[in-house]
Amino acid sequence: MGTARGFYPGPMRTLSTARLELRSWEEGFEDDLFRLSSDERMMRFIGDGRPWSRERTAERHQACLRHWEQYGFGWRGIFDRGDFAGVAALNRLGTKVPGIEEDAIEIGWWVAPEAWGRGLATETALALRDDAFGELGAQRLAARYQPGNEASGRIMVKIGMRAYGDTVGTAGEPVRVCELRRADWEALRP
Repeated sequence: MGTARGFYPGPMRTLSTARLELRSWEEGFEDDLFRLSSDERMMRFIGDGRPWSRERTAERHQACLRHWEQYGFGWRGIFDRGDFAGVAALNRLGTKVPGIEEDAIEIGWWVAPEAWGRGLATETALALRDDAFGELGAQRLAARYQPGNEASGRIMVKIGMRAYGDTVGTAGEPVRVCELRRADWEALRP
């Protein structure tokens, strides 16, 4: 198994917060992912804004499993008191963002609509941020969101990220990019 610069492909493990378990992606999460990705409310600010088909969901699910195999980190299921509440993601950035190296880690989250407004996204994002810089040894964390999704933008600011610039996503949609560098994360720590 190869490693990307600064990444630790360690054993799959669950991240825990005060309320949540962020479980490593596993085979059994495909139906949960389909439930999320087929919901118009959830997908409004993802890619082209259209719900995913069962086939598209299956492709993404398999890609998540492969990412874990290759890099030792990736998507996670968010569980609130044992119930699936969304998706937490740390991935290699991959898609080029001018000025940000491709092997930077990208952070993201999808919280199920029935769990909105309870602070789960912020709690998830903080745990992911600390795992990226702590366990994974990241030097830089990047995040992208569509301009209409200001709730995600506010969470990025809450976890210490700063605006980096604007670009275009894979479906041609406008995307804002935020970043957090290791030195800035270290300055946030008590």
